[in-house]
Amino acid sequence: MLALLIWGFALYGLFIVVWKLLRHWMIQSRRGVPVTAILIVREGASYIEGLLRTLTTAEPFVGRDLEVFVVDCGSQDETARIVEAISSKRYTVRLLAADGDAEGQIAGILRRKGRGVQCVFDLRSKMRVEEVVPTLAAFWSDEPA
Repeated sequence: MLALLIWGFALYGLFIVVWKLLRHWMIQSRRGVPVTAILIVREGASYIEGLLRTLTTAEPFVGRDLEVFVVDCGSQDETARIVEAISSKRYTVRLLAADGDAEGQIAGILRRKGRGVQCVFDLRSKMRVEEVVPTLAAFWSDEPA
């Protein structure tokens, strides 16, 4: 009876070691896949700073590269100034002014980006700001999709 108990624990331990190794291998294989977030904004001064700080603060902890492009569609408020201030401190944040051609700017970004995940968020009216971080967190997650 004692021998069966010892064999049971040994098999359980072996199973756990194999599971941890497979999980580690899966996580390592997903690391390094860059995530590009394209935020289309207009009059976004009320939320853009918090959103960019949240995204750039989380980046070092997830092990993936994050690049954020903010496409400003003619904001009259402080949106451009806020993004420029953050981009001067964070090289992964870039401001693009879309003088009436947001689609052209986005197409240019997507064409030059090769491998990785691209996410486009239209924050002008269609999407709520609260949906951006959880959506990107799904790409950052260590859990298999």
